[in-house]
Amino acid sequence: MLALPISGVQATWRPATGRDDIALADGALGLEGAVEYVGSAVRFDPAVEAADLPIGDVDLLVVWDRRERRGDTMVAEGRCGRCLEPVDVRFSLAAYAAHHRPRPSRRAEEIGEGWFRLRGGDAEFRVPTAGDVLAAATSADPRSELLERCVRGAAAPATARSIEAAMARLAPTLRAAVAGTCPECGAAFELEVDARELCMAELRRDAITVYDDVNLIATAYGWSQDDILALPSARRRRYAGTIAGRLPEALTRELADA
Repeated sequence: MLALPISGVQATWRPATGRDDIALADGALGLEGAVEYVGSAVRFDPAVEAADLPIGDVDLLVVWDRRERRGDTMVAEGRCGRCLEPVDVRFSLAAYAAHHRPRPSRRAEEIGEGWFRLRGGDAEFRVPTAGDVLAAATSADPRSELLERCVRGAAAPATARSIEAAMARLAPTLRAAVAGTCPECGAAFELEVDARELCMAELRRDAITVYDDVNLIATAYGWSQDDILALPSARRRRYAGTIAGRLPEALTRELADA
């Protein structure tokens, strides 16, 4: 069980099946896909819709799922701004998440039921949810739409900036820069890292193997697609791995490429 740092909701991943893998492999990209994935694969206590979670909580759920499946080390890749050679930065997902944890804001005080008030003023706001951001993204002016959703009353430009600064501390996302040094020219560089999307890309690459697994198991055992997809994902992968390991190399290649 994972306690989400912004909302305080308790989250538990349920065992995945092949149907979950297909939904992940074929799902939407970006925040929409992450919300769909988390909403279908996680139990929340108290019950809450994934779209009603702050983005930082959705980010952490995806990052923690990838960490449990593939380990703590993540690699971000890019190019050096000086010599244009490929560069990468290895970092700990746990340390990255801890560094970007929510922090109190000196600009705001909590007034209850998820709402805050700017100190020395009367502007009240709540942190945006994933649903707020997705809805605002369809607007002609996403920033104004998001403020309208999350702020009580009109906010002058300076007040809006103070609210946004407070939101960034109270409900940070896991998108930030990581620093490194180019091994070729020695220049310092920064890579913009969206940890949620890096992790979602790896999880999708793992999930898409469900199609090969179904093909292998159905060919070897004659099981139906529905029966294979109902298996827990870990068990299905073990079956597929065992089959691939004991079949003649030429047939294994033929089945995997089918």
